[in-house]
Amino acid sequence: MAAETHGLIIAEDSEIVRNLLVRLATARGFKPVAEERGDDAMRRVHDGVKAVVIDLRMPGWDGFQCLEWLAKEHPDLPAVVLSGADEASEAVRAMKLGAVDYVTKPFDAEELFTVLRKAVQLRELKRENQALREEYEMPAGALSDDPVGASEVMKALFRRASQAAPLDSNILLTGESGTGKGVLARHIHARSGRARGPFITVSCPTLPRELLESELFGHEKGAFTGAMRKRAGKIELAHGGTLFLDEIGDMPLDLQPKLLNVLQDREYQRVGGETTLKADVRVIAATHVDLRDAVKNGAFREDLYYRLGVLTLEVPPLRERDGDIRALVEHVLSGIARRRKHEGYRIDAAALDRLSGYTWPGNVRQLENVMEQATAFCEAGRVTLSDLPAEIRSEVRTGPRGVPGLAGLSLDLLEREALIQTLELAGNNKAETARLLGISEKSVYNMLRRHQLKY
Repeated sequence: MAAETHGLIIAEDSEIVRNLLVRLATARGFKPVAEERGDDAMRRVHDGVKAVVIDLRMPGWDGFQCLEWLAKEHPDLPAVVLSGADEASEAVRAMKLGAVDYVTKPFDAEELFTVLRKAVQLRELKRENQALREEYEMPAGALSDDPVGASEVMKALFRRASQAAPLDSNILLTGESGTGKGVLARHIHARSGRARGPFITVSCPTLPRELLESELFGHEKGAFTGAMRKRAGKIELAHGGTLFLDEIGDMPLDLQPKLLNVLQDREYQRVGGETTLKADVRVIAATHVDLRDAVKNGAFREDLYYRLGVLTLEVPPLRERDGDIRALVEHVLSGIARRRKHEGYRIDAAALDRLSGYTWPGNVRQLENVMEQATAFCEAGRVTLSDLPAEIRSEVRTGPRGVPGLAGLSLDLLEREALIQTLELAGNNKAETARLLGISEKSVYNMLRRHQLKY
């Protein structure tokens, strides 16, 4: 296996030592760049550099100045100091300035490069751990992202979720895409006995079978091509917390027995490993497909279905959540304003009325996208009907018993919508709009002002 290469900066004023270090580093798989002056060496530092070797005595910036600069500009870049045998006190000073280690001259090549490799590996581990924390830990205040809804159907769902949360049983969440199953899963985790543990998400459809197996169970070094080191899987990362398996219906059939083993025996092995690990996790799975049909069609194991669905909660589509649109819109607008550091967004009655009458095939996720778009182009933080996408403005509403009609729409809204659609039909030509509506052009401008439209 070829040695992994690293960007290495060498700052050393002695030409003989500098050339020797370059040869030694190259032979050991590093990609070195060497400079005589400390300030010139620091100018060569970039994000791809993995380590720095610094002599304490150099023209330009000395080693201490280099370390001070690195502490400000690249605080996680490991620096190893070369010091004379009589410079022990100064080597200690260098360590206080951020050097990870020092090697005395005349140096032993193996000692120096062992120190370098360990420093690089430690840096990569720290970066990986930080990335894992940022990706997987439940952020403080996550309860502000709880499911929103005042409808009776959502109140009933919240009651069942609150009852299920402390039981530590596996839960299956069903419902159409975009209804908020992931948010409900976090809601349950935050109210469970595992709330202080991690909340780890695995999206089953996004990875090919081989990568999904490694993602779930982890792998040992050398388990497959590209497995350069041992890696913990999501089950291991979720230890003591909750593992959320999104779109579980897309899990490959040949991986399902391994997951079943985790649920039954609470044990598993990494890919390429022989050590049996314990799985202390609660599993919440979500799917938009009917797993019972998948079982009948042979696409999903029946025993796994029953293990996952010890408790089952169905998240209703947005079109069945009468009365929730206002609360959801206000919640989404508040989140957008907070993220953009905006003083706040409002929505007028006509726009809210149209949102309430829309069928929302994409559910809450679509609503979030619509409000992102509407707020991007609205004026003075006020979302009006004309700020909404055309497919929402133009959808025909249904009257009693599902018959298409105009029942329930105010005359003001009817006038506004007739004006908007006629303007679009006329290519924004005011005179043609007036002709089609059978009114004067002056009346068109008066209506535009009255309805606060920006045509």
